[in-house]
Amino acid sequence: MIEFRAVPLASLLNLRNQYLDSLRYPQELHCEWLVAKGTCFCIEQDEERVGYFIQSEEGELIEFYLSDELLSRKEEIFGRVLKEFQIKSAFCKSFDDLFMACCHAYCQSSEVGGYLFRFFTDEIVMPLQDGITVRKAKEIDIPLLLTHDSDLYESPEELNYTVSHRMILMYEKDGALLGCGYFIRVLPGKDIFDVGMWVNPGFRRQGYATMIISHLKESCLKAGYTPIAGCAADNVASRRTLERCGFMTKHCAIAFDFYRK
Repeated sequence: MIEFRAVPLASLLNLRNQYLDSLRYPQELHCEWLVAKGTCFCIEQDEERVGYFIQSEEGELIEFYLSDELLSRKEEIFGRVLKEFQIKSAFCKSFDDLFMACCHAYCQSSEVGGYLFRFFTDEIVMPLQDGITVRKAKEIDIPLLLTHDSDLYESPEELNYTVSHRMILMYEKDGALLGCGYFIRVLPGKDIFDVGMWVNPGFRRQGYATMIISHLKESCLKAGYTPIAGCAADNVASRRTLERCGFMTKHCAIAFDFYRK
């Protein structure tokens, strides 16, 4: 008999590692942020854990995983999850095969929510311009960063976290803040870093976005890390910047809406 039980995220460590190892490409940082704030459930058969799923704060399904012996029942179990937890939508990476198959089985509509960059060429390098200095942001910089409507954070708490963990770089010239770059380890113990940037409005359309992303990519590669990136589907400027820096995308994040079977 299949049953669902609410559990802490930490208790899913082994199952989540199996899930992450099953993905053909690295996990998306945005998904990790959603998981950290989400609600977790294990899937049990005769009191043995055989899978799990996670809902975001908004009730969106963001992860669904089953062990191999339950794959023949994936649509049945997925359907029960949707019905019993009244789930109306999901956010799924296009390389998450099991989750994608189940979403399509119950899908009423879908649309691309973002593009996932998992490939790049290291041949494109754009050096920093003369006079530009780079340093890690410190707690003293937080008030300044909070004065901007920035893509570096979704909340002051998130900004505090990234700054305190030295994940934000400040790009400056002649005492002025040109912009910031972030490089965030996606998963503990894995040398996969999500990179992104924000440019001070007064310095936009001057090539600084491309320069920052190129510098972050080069810094990751020199350290032996793998850089990845993502952007919202409607953020054409960010997509073009990543592509100018040699990043390439074959995959996307898909937003699904479900009907009831």
